Amino acid sequence: MNKMKRLEYAFSPRTVAVIGASTREGTVGRAIFSNILLNKYNGIMYPVNPKAKGILGVKCYSDIMEIPDSVDTAIIIVPRDFVPGVVKECGEKGVKLIIIISAGFKEIGGEGEKYERKVKALVNKYSMSLIGPNCFGVVNTSPDVSLNATFSRTIPRAGNIAFISQSGALCAAILDYAKSEHIGFSKFVSMGNKADI
Repeated sequence: MNKMKRLEYAFSPRTVAVIGASTREGTVGRAIFSNILLNKYNGIMYPVNPKAKGILGVKCYSDIMEIPDSVDTAIIIVPRDFVPGVVKECGEKGVKLIIIISAGFKEIGGEGEKYERKVKALVNKYSMSLIGPNCFGVVNTSPDVSLNATFSRTIPRAGNIAFISQSGALCAAILDYAKSEHIGFSKFVSMGNKADI
C-alpha cells in the first residue's frame, strides 16, 4: 500500500471500529467514542466492547469479527496485554489501518518493547498500517469527514494548518492554546511510538 493511501485510511476512513469503547464516564474509551459521535463523523462507526449492548445509543459488538461490514480503520483502546490479540483479529477482518491509543509499549522498555515487536510483526503479517502505539489519535476537520478520534476535551475548529507530533501531551497543549487563540486545523495527529508510520 502506498504512503498516501495509508494516510487516507487514517484521516478519511469510510468505517471505523472503536475497540475498547466504554460506557463508563471518565475513561479514554468513552472519551474517544463520544468525540467521534458528537463531532458528527460522516462515516460508519462501530463500538466494540464485549460487556456492553450499546454505548450512547449505538449498538455495540462483542468483537470486531461480529461487525457485519468491512472496517477501514480500528482504534484500539484496550489494556496492553490484550493488544496483540486484538491486532490479530483486525488483520483477520481485513482492517487497513489501526490506531493504538493504549500505552505500555516501547516507551517503558523491557516487557513493553516485546509487546511492541509482537504488534509490529502482526501489522506486517496482515499488511496493515499502524499509528502508535501510545498515541493521542487523529483529527480531520473537513466537513466531508468530521473525524475527531482523540481523547481531548478540546474539539479543534476547522482551519488550514495540519499538525503532527510524537507527543500526545504536546498535542493536548496545542489544542488548548489554539482554542484560546481561535486557530483552526485541517488535520491533527499524534504518532506516539512510531512503530510503523
